[in-house]
Amino acid sequence: MNKFRSFLHGLFNGCGYLSAAFLIAILVLIIVQVIGRLVGYSTPGITNYAGYCMAGASFFGLSYAMHINSHIRVSLFLNLSTRFKFALELWCHLIATGLCIFFSFYAYKMVYWSHKFHDVSQGQDATALWIPQLVAGVGTTVLSLVLLERLYLLLFKPNDPLSPVFDQNAADANN
Repeated sequence: MNKFRSFLHGLFNGCGYLSAAFLIAILVLIIVQVIGRLVGYSTPGITNYAGYCMAGASFFGLSYAMHINSHIRVSLFLNLSTRFKFALELWCHLIATGLCIFFSFYAYKMVYWSHKFHDVSQGQDATALWIPQLVAGVGTTVLSLVLLERLYLLLFKPNDPLSPVFDQNAADANN
């Protein structure tokens, strides 16, 4: 595997670790809030921060899940015929990649305008909204990179084990 793909796979795995860190942060925030209630201490804004962490876990988890092929796929039609598998995979990956790049572009546009207008959250914490919104932009950008890599493998390296059309049975038969 070349250096660029190694870098990308490290980035995708890093997003998985970051997603897990956000989930742990949610746990810590909930524990702090429960303990705060028990001792009579008010914890304003913790619910908002837990929501931001949930967004972080979701958006960073998308690329990692796609990288390790754990996304839920409706493969009913893809498995019907091996004759049309390549065309259907290509169609699905082109649409997914295009939509993801589109979403990423507008996520960054949202970050830009939130920063420009100094938009803050409605809660007691008054967090600058561009900070949690940046998670959506970065997460969808990395997901776009995963989809672009899979599209590249689909078109130019179908025998790569990460390719969407890789057939393990055919590879075992050839060896």
